[in-house]
Amino acid sequence: MVEKGKIRVSIVIPVYTPNEKIFEKVKAMIKKQTVKSEIIEMWNNPEAVSLNKGIKKAKGEIVVTLAQDCVPHGNRWLEKLIKPLEDEKVSVSVSDLNLPKEFWKNEYSFLTRMLSISELGVRRPMMDARACAYRKKDLIELGLFNEDPKTVAIDADLYMKLIKKGKVVHPGSIVDHLHHLSDERKIKMIYNYAEANGKLVKLYGTRISFFWSRFIRAIPFLGLFPLFIFPAKNHADLFPGYVLISLFPHLIYIYGFWKGFLFDRESMRNKEVLNGKK
Repeated sequence: MVEKGKIRVSIVIPVYTPNEKIFEKVKAMIKKQTVKSEIIEMWNNPEAVSLNKGIKKAKGEIVVTLAQDCVPHGNRWLEKLIKPLEDEKVSVSVSDLNLPKEFWKNEYSFLTRMLSISELGVRRPMMDARACAYRKKDLIELGLFNEDPKTVAIDADLYMKLIKKGKVVHPGSIVDHLHHLSDERKIKMIYNYAEANGKLVKLYGTRISFFWSRFIRAIPFLGLFPLFIFPAKNHADLFPGYVLISLFPHLIYIYGFWKGFLFDRESMRNKEVLNGKK
């Protein structure tokens, strides 16, 4: 039993140049949840640093990490997300991510729509830091998120530790991922993702989930084949545009993957935040 007045859940949100309208939606939906929580905003640091500061500050025994642009879907999102942690064999509970079609259609340029078509609708990530619930004591025991500036995939790094401790569960709770993107920003995200995959494959080898998918995509031309498995079967009209630009993200992925695999350098993702603080 939780003592009356005691905070059980803390929601940590790393914040950096947010879209104010969406960020306010996030906080408004948290306040509508059936489970009450404290909101901890940590501003203007690399993501891992903000998350760790927030986790250490958290008063709740359960910590939820939530991205500044992920809006909880319905007022029972939090209740559903933390429920699996009642089982001691579960180490993390992960939300599904939804990119609403109307947001995708109205907020993105044609190029960004094509580059993000695989994200359209509801998808189930292996585990990321966008909308997950953990026990605070487990995170402390595992050393929290890796703050090394060379670590790009902080969520995958933590995932490899969490799966040794317990099960990863997807209870079907959903957040709407309303990420405002320019073409330039989307291209940088593809590069960051590729760089992270290169580092992960080098570090963990075949132990990392989806090893072959991560690796094959980095092979010139051979890596194009997965792209032609059209991800939006209900939008056949978009197929010509999708094919037209497929070579572009493939080349970015090759460059980012092998740079991450071959060179042990600080990631561009962290540099952007640190440069913005100067």
